[in-house]
Amino acid sequence: MSQPSRAPPQSQQKVSEFKFRTKPVQERTIFESFAVLPARTRLYISLGITAFAAAGIYVSDQLEKAFPATKEPAAISKPPPQAPTSTLS
Repeated sequence: MSQPSRAPPQSQQKVSEFKFRTKPVQERTIFESFAVLPARTRLYISLGITAFAAAGIYVSDQLEKAFPATKEPAAISKPPPQAPTSTLS
């Protein structure tokens, strides 16, 4: 008694998971173009953007320490005077 083979029939073609891979480049969105890139390339791009953002945060913190914000003149920071309220009886 031999068991039947469980191999899938060869008539079935593997359907592409992403249909936008077949779109022409001019018709793709930015996300579709990014998704088509190899995984390692997407990783390098993401790490580069993250490193750039982290460097920007660090530099802005250092600039804020080197050049502190100046205080505003007192006339601008005072609240406007309130008009006296009268009670009507």
